[in-house]
Amino acid sequence: MKLHALFLITIIGSVEFDSTTGAQSEVDHSILQQKAYPLLWSIVKAGGQRGLEECQRQFKNEIWNCTLDENKPVYKELPIFVKTTLPYANKETAFIHAISTAAIIYEIVIQCRLNKIPGCGCADVKKQREGNGDWQWGGCSDNIRFGEKETRHFINRLETGIDARTAFNLHNNEVGRKVVRLSLKRECKCHGVTGSCNLKTCWRQLTPLDVIASKLKLKYRNAVRVVFVDNKLQEKVRSKLTSRMDKKLVYLEESPDYCKPNKITGSPGMLGRTCSSEGVTTNRCKTLCQSCELKPVTVQRSKTFDCRCHFLWCCSIKCELCTRKYAETTCTSRGKKTKRVSKDL
Repeated sequence: MKLHALFLITIIGSVEFDSTTGAQSEVDHSILQQKAYPLLWSIVKAGGQRGLEECQRQFKNEIWNCTLDENKPVYKELPIFVKTTLPYANKETAFIHAISTAAIIYEIVIQCRLNKIPGCGCADVKKQREGNGDWQWGGCSDNIRFGEKETRHFINRLETGIDARTAFNLHNNEVGRKVVRLSLKRECKCHGVTGSCNLKTCWRQLTPLDVIASKLKLKYRNAVRVVFVDNKLQEKVRSKLTSRMDKKLVYLEESPDYCKPNKITGSPGMLGRTCSSEGVTTNRCKTLCQSCELKPVTVQRSKTFDCRCHFLWCCSIKCELCTRKYAETTCTSRGKKTKRVSKDL
């Protein structure tokens, strides 16, 4: 079944949370079919792409930098959830699944907040938790339920098997979803005479995506290897199998050597890679090269940019031109092998 048909299934029979009664009610199917389907599909793709971009930002100055094979057609449409694009069930694929799921939820919820999705409004948190004496629920809380539900239905229907890889994909997708929900924060607005803030109106809002990604990156660092036994993923702890890993990213196989080019994953390797001191220290850049048995070559560079800008009446902005110096390190061939500094960075 084609992807667009799969996503249409998730739209039919959707449930919306009524912001006035606190109850769930069936969404108007005709509205969703006619208006929301093309929009939701574009939002899902945008979310998937946003997740990949955030992954690349998080791992920009590391050996694995979240690069996929751009020559594969699926890369431009939806660079996730396709086993031919992510062939290994390793830690890196686990992170991509988690951050992509989180980013799709994030994108749907943000568009919902902006009233861009028919049938999706503010969430009602009044029935879930009461405020205390100096604050109360109000405003427009992000509709995390809608984002979770549509995202889960979509990606779950892309996973039709009962094998280890399917369980791996679904587990890491779910970890991404949970991190988004647990990262919801309470935002408040003060009310009172002359800003005394005697009473606050509060609502629940998403944490910025880069904060969510940082939390997932920590889970990536602490990911656990699992096995597929009795149709479920299990971790081996003290020679015993356990299934209690619902908050952990998991992987089934070790990662390939990302120091070397890998046509299967699309990883370019480290030879010729550059690293700027604008992102990390020069020593860190050198260590990246040395850990892959490559020679770091560092040159000093400078760039000009607008600075100390101020508004001129009326109506223009005048800026000075400033110069910033930075170091750029390139990984080059040594000509002979040397011992690696570190295997995992």
